[in-house]
Amino acid sequence: MITSKILTGIAALAIAAATLSVAASAVEPSYKVSDDYKDTLYYSNLQTIELTGDGATDVIAVALSQLGYHEGNSNADLDGLNTSGSKNFTEYNVLFGKLDNGEGNGTSYGYAWCAAFVNWCLRQARVEKDLTGGMYVSCNSWRNWFIREGASQGAEYHDGGEDYIPRKGDLIFFLSLTATHSRATDHIGIVLKCENGKVYTIEGNSGNCVGLHEYDLNDPYIVGYGTVAYQKADVPAVDYYANENHMPGFFIAGKGVTTAYAAPGSTADKVGKVTGGAVYRVTAVQGNYGFVTLEDGSSGWVSLKRFTPITTDASYTVELAAGEQSVQAVIAAGSSWTIPELTLTSETGDLMGWSAGEGTELYTAGQVITPAADLHLEPVYPQPTEPETTTEPETETEPQTEAESTTQAKTESEQTTESAAESNGCNGSIGAALVGLLLTVCAAFACKKK
Repeated sequence: MITSKILTGIAALAIAAATLSVAASAVEPSYKVSDDYKDTLYYSNLQTIELTGDGATDVIAVALSQLGYHEGNSNADLDGLNTSGSKNFTEYNVLFGKLDNGEGNGTSYGYAWCAAFVNWCLRQARVEKDLTGGMYVSCNSWRNWFIREGASQGAEYHDGGEDYIPRKGDLIFFLSLTATHSRATDHIGIVLKCENGKVYTIEGNSGNCVGLHEYDLNDPYIVGYGTVAYQKADVPAVDYYANENHMPGFFIAGKGVTTAYAAPGSTADKVGKVTGGAVYRVTAVQGNYGFVTLEDGSSGWVSLKRFTPITTDASYTVELAAGEQSVQAVIAAGSSWTIPELTLTSETGDLMGWSAGEGTELYTAGQVITPAADLHLEPVYPQPTEPETTTEPETETEPQTEAESTTQAKTESEQTTESAAESNGCNGSIGAALVGLLLTVCAAFACKKK
């Protein structure tokens, strides 16, 4: 049995209900599935996704988990793998039992199954039977219930000619333009979204398989819409046709094999492959790459260009803001992410880590974090160092006594006299003798004059 893995070890966070969906639960079939179906990727997909509690979101999630299932030609084809089957044998009819549709299959599981598929999805999503009128496998009978009795259960019917904009989870009724019967409708599907004058759907038994379709709102093939009074829950919106700006959540891989890489980008080392048509839980998104757990328990990054979103998780954005080397990742609430290694250098040295501001935690490369809020982190480098300066240590002097002060003053006076003598080119003793000689000469001269 092929099994797609869900990333384990995810702890639920107690965060405001306004930002988180209600507690999710894995889908368990509401009936005893056939042995052939139980051993298939489609059964594994059904059990992999988690119900959010929002009826419309959950019905679509169940339906998308079955993308690619193909009808078969006998009970041996209930696995959905007979891509050339054309006799309406499907697992979805097993829920309602064997019937004779008058098309040559007798009483069997081989009968038109578009309504059975839609009702099967409602039941697996745990939508109450009364809200949709019961276990219809007839499009025409189901449309009549919406028109005649639906209001008693909060349901509404809108004719295709009305100015009604279909909503996510609506049931959409069609009538073949070449029909020769008298029924008002002969096909049914589920509305994914309505945008720019187009309505997008998922349908069973269109092209003999489960697939995605789109129509102009004024397409004459559309008969009308049945609006169900689904239980509502505060869950993130899902862009079922997103080509970029993906968010974490459950995705189903496109056909073929997709390579998984050790890091976001096709230049990184290859670490494995994902199975086409399998459902995966994407717990982190970086650019157009999502982080998933592979079948062998290892993990890697895959390009989401060929993946279809099923449900979207509440999430937080972590941004490492470093100019051209900035990195932004979206992390599912309760999930972890590893700070990548970036080579950054400033005038003061190599990158030390990342922080949200002064005094906040420093995050380093290789560190595993579980964000509980959006994080905008800036690079942190070593602080610049200032040049060292040396100063002579100051010495304390003892206070002087009066005698010491007088002696010091006298000494300083003598030093001044000596300095003056030295400034005239004489040392102290020669200067004193010269002065004496001059006085004697002057005295003699004065006596002679008299």
